[in-house]
Amino acid sequence: MEVLLFIGLPLVIIAIAIALFWAAGLPKIKSKKLSFVMTGLGVNVITTPLALFIGVMATDSPTSTIFNFWAGFLFIQGIPLLILMIGSLKWVIDRRKTL
Repeated sequence: MEVLLFIGLPLVIIAIAIALFWAAGLPKIKSKKLSFVMTGLGVNVITTPLALFIGVMATDSPTSTIFNFWAGFLFIQGIPLLILMIGSLKWVIDRRKTL
């Protein structure tokens, strides 16, 4: 069971990220101008396990609070979240222009 958790879970995360990167290049996604959003989702999927690890390590001290976890998590995940927000806003603005 532990082998499945430690080997299987990272492989699933990598497979999801690869699928998102691959889907970003599909003609249907490109026609809807969602490539940047899909790439942002892929980057977020790749960095989330690392961000969770850093967040948990930030709470190692007995005097740590939940704010230390979020500081460590957002330290790693901040830029990918920013990329995803920019991509989503760009998609919404482009979508409103075409309507």
